[in-house]
Amino acid sequence: MKQILLLFLCLAYACGSSKNSTETKVKKEKKELIISLQRTPCYGTCPIYKMEIFSDGSAFYHGERFVEKKGDYEFPVSKETINYILKKAVEIGFFELEDKYTANITDLPKTITFIKNGKDEKRVIDYYGAPKALKEFESLVDGCIDYRRMKKIKD
Repeated sequence: MKQILLLFLCLAYACGSSKNSTETKVKKEKKELIISLQRTPCYGTCPIYKMEIFSDGSAFYHGERFVEKKGDYEFPVSKETINYILKKAVEIGFFELEDKYTANITDLPKTITFIKNGKDEKRVIDYYGAPKALKEFESLVDGCIDYRRMKKIKD
């Protein structure tokens, strides 16, 4: 009788944990990176940070140097803001841009922008000579960083 009870408890636990891990897996699959912007170092005081926005409206920010906030933070981004950024990406022809804008120059920072809109996804590296529309788009994405709503992620 004790063996049957032990077997029943093990089965109940296994089924319970399987359900939780399946629910967790489904939640993780729904959260997809759709927008990111990274600014890399230069030889001077260029801001160094990376921001990522996910399909569920969550966002992650990592500031390294010459930025207002250093470390890892999270903050929300509204669906309206996400949709506006994705709409602007289509309007400027983001998916038709060159993969890299560069020149044989040193000491400039790179801005690396990634956008995923449905099945379209593209990463553009802007080092030098990018079109004005891309520069304005990078500023637009930067503008959605809401420093007031950031919460520090504990180490």
